[in-house]
Amino acid sequence: MPTPDPEETQLVEGLLSRDESSVEAFLERYRSLLFHCIGQFARDAAQRDDLYQDLLMHTLERLDRGAFNPERGSLGTWLYRVAWCRCVDLRRRESARRRPQLTMVGDDMPEKVDESPSPPELAGGRELSAVVRHAMSDLLPEERTLLNLRFVDGLALGEVGRACGISLEQTKYRLRRATVALRRRLLLVHTAGEVSL
Repeated sequence: MPTPDPEETQLVEGLLSRDESSVEAFLERYRSLLFHCIGQFARDAAQRDDLYQDLLMHTLERLDRGAFNPERGSLGTWLYRVAWCRCVDLRRRESARRRPQLTMVGDDMPEKVDESPSPPELAGGRELSAVVRHAMSDLLPEERTLLNLRFVDGLALGEVGRACGISLEQTKYRLRRATVALRRRLLLVHTAGEVSL
């Protein structure tokens, strides 16, 4: 049974508390390991960056759930295994989406699809906007700023980073974290059935 590395134990504890210096150290130490794994699954630079962000969040979520056991191996070995399995799962989902779905064509199919939104869709869009605005108000100020700069103002990641005075790597990490926080808040609103805003 391997002896836990005190430095790795301290790094994991820092990651669990989302200590900025620990996150920076983690990103610096394991970036190349993650990209080595990603390189087996994605060739396009944009796809690699997206997959990298996904793997970071997936890894942190797994750490939060106590999935890493230092007595069973090093953090790097565990991280590579988690990253590989995640990449395989995402590849399977992607290939499942690409498979054509066979459908029976009915006799009464219209010649042209009416693409204008229906009244329920319009009402639903307004309601959804209100729900998102309400969920955004529960986020931390930095998370709101990042999400607004990226998705409302449409700034590129580099521009968002310059506006916030942080590195591109930190911009990607914090923006992903803010997106996850918003998604969790929206899930809470949905499962709790909060409709009065």
